[in-house]
Amino acid sequence: MKTKIPPPIIALICIVINYSSTHLINPIKFPNIEIFGGLILLLGVVTAMLATLLFKKDKTTVNPMNLEETTTLVTTGIFSITRNPMYLGLFCVISSTILFFGSWFGIIILMFFVWYINKFQIIPEEEAMEKLFGNKYNEYRQKVRRWI
Repeated sequence: MKTKIPPPIIALICIVINYSSTHLINPIKFPNIEIFGGLILLLGVVTAMLATLLFKKDKTTVNPMNLEETTTLVTTGIFSITRNPMYLGLFCVISSTILFFGSWFGIIILMFFVWYINKFQIIPEEEAMEKLFGNKYNEYRQKVRRWI
């Protein structure tokens, strides 16, 4: 698989756009918005960390740019809830910045992130996993949703 931009870089670009948009569009504010943002940020970081730890435990690659190095299909823990916990974690982190910065435009950016990750990252990864793991991956895909 030849993706060009790593997903964390895409997420970082989305976060920068969220912040920048607040200089053009009046930010939204409501009481305790930072607390909600902090909780969503924590959820995203924990989700991604749990996935990373499981990959390390099973001695398979964490890098989505090198799928040919994948040695194990991880289906336990957080991977029994979502097939893409790292991307879900990035989704939560971007969502938290919408709240932290009060970015109305961030909702559009978040939709772009989901579209981009689905089209250019997840679908090619799913094709690679199907080639690597065959029916085992197809059974997993039928049991566990792509996002949540």
